[in-house]
Amino acid sequence: MAAAEDRLWWYRGLRRLVVSNLERFLPKSQSPLIVDVGCGTGGTYAEVRARFPGVRYIGIDVEPRALDHCRARGFGTVVRGSANDVPLRPACADAVICLDVLYYASIDREAALHQFFAVLKPGGVLLLNLPAFEILRGRHDLAVGIARRFRLGEVRSLCRQAGFEPVLITYWNAALFLPLMIWRQLSRGAGEEQAVSDTARSPRWLNLVLVPLILAEIGLARWVRYPAGSSVFAVARRAG
Repeated sequence: MAAAEDRLWWYRGLRRLVVSNLERFLPKSQSPLIVDVGCGTGGTYAEVRARFPGVRYIGIDVEPRALDHCRARGFGTVVRGSANDVPLRPACADAVICLDVLYYASIDREAALHQFFAVLKPGGVLLLNLPAFEILRGRHDLAVGIARRFRLGEVRSLCRQAGFEPVLITYWNAALFLPLMIWRQLSRGAGEEQAVSDTARSPRWLNLVLVPLILAEIGLARWVRYPAGSSVFAVARRAG
């Protein structure tokens, strides 16, 4: 992740989605607090701080090596913890970011969403990203531990059950949905011992082609709702 997330087309698209929606929906504050649950190696932190230099940012992750990478990036505050048990006081955050965490079998997604709701101030926003469509399940899922894939309606329902008001829910990476579906189905025949993440398979030339494609798709996402995609991205608000 640390090697890929600053350049790979998929991460570039996801970061653009996060930043553009924070620009739209982050509550106005002189020094907003953002909590990144499952912060990984800190790529989202770097992108958000570049756009919002005044934010306070807390990263939470279960993996000590990921937190070491965050510290090396200058990440201000990092905490070892889980989405199942967010170690923060209630109503302290203006935004919670949780990118590709709730799909793990070890995560109780309903309990995690209630935790996020409790941590947010009234009016605060949750930004979620999750893998979409079981038809896209393949060897990549084995490699990165994807136990669940989601539909748009399911994500909306989960947010509402936790008390959130959905603001925006959309599929993205729509342009590559068909080739991904074909590739993932072909990859299902390989054994678990051969499982490799697709992020390890993107040659430099392909990345150069896909970066402008995915960024153009993200640019249109404010006005276009794609009928399918490899991921679901959601923004939901805690009513205040």
